[in-house]
Amino acid sequence: MQEYVLALGANLGDREYYIGQAIEAIRTSCGPIQRQSRLLETEAMGAADRPFLNGALVIASELTPAALLTHLLQIEQSLGRTRELRWGNRTIDLDIILWKDARGRYPSVKTSTLTIPHPEMQNRLFVLEPVAEVAADWLHAERHITVAELLREKQKSG
Repeated sequence: MQEYVLALGANLGDREYYIGQAIEAIRTSCGPIQRQSRLLETEAMGAADRPFLNGALVIASELTPAALLTHLLQIEQSLGRTRELRWGNRTIDLDIILWKDARGRYPSVKTSTLTIPHPEMQNRLFVLEPVAEVAADWLHAERHITVAELLREKQKSG
């Protein structure tokens, strides 16, 4: 079985409710949750005007990356996610951050709809901090350094 690191975020309505519903839907339709970070409140960014709750999960799954993305998009839609503004407010945001295949390797994916590792992960403390709680030793497939090292780099550079 392979594993994925997923990032979760919400800044509209009852944020904890939406994240909880997303976690349950992921468990039901994608695979068992191996590890879960605490939820961190972070500042609004981009076009968003409300603070976010952010967290991360490690899940085990038989799904391919493309199939997992399809499931995550369906979960977002079922929880009222709309995509009117890039980086705008949202009831839920679910992203695939990293992937570890069944052999323990960290492959990369680059298609028109999916990039793994997530292309912005190293630039976002609100992603790196919760991901480091659940997958600090996972490797970035292109930079060949751990999540913990990425977090230290980001903390130093601000």
